[in-house]
Amino acid sequence: MKIPDFWKKKKHWLGYVLFPFSLIYYALFQLNKIKQSTFKKKMNIKTICVGNIYVGGTGKTPLTDKIYQSLKNVKRICVIKKFRYSQIDEINMLSSNTKIFTPKHRLNGILDAEQEGFEVAILDDGAQDYSFKKNLSILCIKSNKGFGNEKILPAGPLREPLYSIKQYQIAVINGEKNLEIENILKKFHKDIKIFYSNYSLMNKQDFSNKKFFAFSGISDNESFFKLLEKNNIDIFESKSFPDHHIFSNTEIESFMLKYKEKNIDLITTEKNYHSIPLKYRKNIFFTKIELKIDNIKDFLNEIN
Repeated sequence: MKIPDFWKKKKHWLGYVLFPFSLIYYALFQLNKIKQSTFKKKMNIKTICVGNIYVGGTGKTPLTDKIYQSLKNVKRICVIKKFRYSQIDEINMLSSNTKIFTPKHRLNGILDAEQEGFEVAILDDGAQDYSFKKNLSILCIKSNKGFGNEKILPAGPLREPLYSIKQYQIAVINGEKNLEIENILKKFHKDIKIFYSNYSLMNKQDFSNKKFFAFSGISDNESFFKLLEKNNIDIFESKSFPDHHIFSNTEIESFMLKYKEKNIDLITTEKNYHSIPLKYRKNIFFTKIELKIDNIKDFLNEIN
């Protein structure tokens, strides 16, 4: 999904034109919330929800994986991600290094995890699912996006109004320090704990003395290309695709035909790598990134 430009501007005529539709969306959202909350189930297993209110990618999956890797040696922990074929790339990536449940309904996955004796379930997404009680909710925010024009769908990019910030105990801002975002968070939840995160490239040595065609289909393709640039990876050409793009045999073969004869290698994100047909993966490089959280010990103390 490409974010419309007017979602970034607080004063834009389209935001005002679409506002009545936002009221309809909000009314339907509230009805569904009331319906789910009426039968909300309290679980014995601890649930940590990694969510967002800005539609699209805000770094939920990398943070989910970071929490899992940080706690897996001290707790019996698993990941819950609702199955959507459109997100098979993220499911495949998490499946490679976590114990994951991919139910059609999150509550069923939590019940299965509880039955199998897991102590903690991390939910990758699910902040707007009110069918079960969450023990801890973490809000993911991109520093370069913030909350857009601060309007809810379709007038803006928000799944819920800003006042829903009060239901989160922790906020993780990915990117540069942003006092405007911090002020909004504190306005709606004065006691919310705020942390910052950034991505670090772990396998830079794999890319030395090579030239690449870089391609990706994530919510913020520019962040991928900037990461490569920051680490002095030699990029001959780059191409962006929509988030969760599933690369076909034809696409990959066309890339290989076009660039391999020029002695140019292919490189993509780890997420996209896991959506590429298996037979081509040995010919494609991917970036192995680690999410670095400032004051990680304090962060882990908050979620324990």
